[in-house]
Amino acid sequence: MADGLSTTIWVESLLTGFHNWPDAPKERDYLASRHRHTFKVRLDVRVRHDERDVEFHELTERLGQWWGPGEREWGAASCEAIARRLVTDLRGDGVRATAASVSIDGEGGALVRWEEEG
Repeated sequence: MADGLSTTIWVESLLTGFHNWPDAPKERDYLASRHRHTFKVRLDVRVRHDERDVEFHELTERLGQWWGPGEREWGAASCEAIARRLVTDLRGDGVRATAASVSIDGEGGALVRWEEEG
């Protein structure tokens, strides 16, 4: 934008899935087994003007399509890895994603930011 400001819109979804942490330390060995979470996934997208380049509903649908139907299997992927993959995959599809965050059960999570101007 000409005034030096930039605008980002965001959407969030609660999505269920499974993952595990094979290298969990002994005191957290229960995390090495496959376990279920409600993942709160947020996607931030840069827009070029105040009328939005992408509608919230469309962006929410894109996020849901990326996750897939039902409970997604993530294997050994961490919150950081899931967020990184979301940003990378959607940028590869032409979405001007600037950041993604993934948290588990409302307790903790990770934020990944795209450092280049999108």
